[in-house]
Amino acid sequence: IVDAIASQRDAVVNIHGQKVISSEGDEPKRVNGMGTGAVIDSRGYVVTNYHVVEGVERIEVTLASGATTSARLVSHDLRTDLAIIKISPPHQLQVVRIGTSSDLMIGETVLALGNAYGYEHTVTRGIVSALHRSVEVSRTQRYDDLIQTDASINPGNSGGPLLNIDGEMIGVNVAVRAGAQGIGFAIPVDKVLEVVSEMLSVERI
Repeated sequence: IVDAIASQRDAVVNIHGQKVISSEGDEPKRVNGMGTGAVIDSRGYVVTNYHVVEGVERIEVTLASGATTSARLVSHDLRTDLAIIKISPPHQLQVVRIGTSSDLMIGETVLALGNAYGYEHTVTRGIVSALHRSVEVSRTQRYDDLIQTDASINPGNSGGPLLNIDGEMIGVNVAVRAGAQGIGFAIPVDKVLEVVSEMLSVERI
C-alpha cells in the first residue's frame, strides 16, 4: 500500500473553486467547492468529475508539491459526469498509471486518494464491495455500471483515482451514498478511458 501510494501521489491534484448556488426562494450564495483530479497527460490534462468544476468561475489546482496554478475546462460529458481540465504546470507532470477494470474481483484491496473535506492527498483503504452498480444521486444524475467500495469516500474525493494494490488507477471516485457508512462508488477506468478519448478528440474540441 505504501509503495502504491508513493508511486502515484505526484499524479494526483487537488481542485478548489467557488461557485454560486441558487435554491428556490433563497438568495444565490457563494460556496467553496473542492475535488480531486488525476493527471492523464504530462502536458497538463487532468480528468475529474464534471460536478467538481461545473459553474466554477476560477478553477484552482494544487499539485502534490504544494504549487498552485489555475486551470480551464477543456471538455466535459454530462452523462458520465466526467470532465477534462488543462493546467500549465511549472514542470512536466507525472501521469497516473492506468490499469483495467475488466478483471476486478470482489474483495480485492483498493485505495482512494483525494482531497477529502479539503484535507489534501488523503489516503483511504477498502475492498471492492460489488461491481456493476446503478446509482441515482438526484433526479437529473444517474450512474450505471459503477464499482462499489468501502474505502472511505468523502466530499472532495470526487474525481480522484481509485487504485489497486499495484498503484494502477482502476476507477474514478464519483459518489458516496448520503447517510451510509462504507458505501462509495467509482466509474470503472475502462469507461473513463473511452469517454476521455471522445472528449479529447479533435472533432469534439
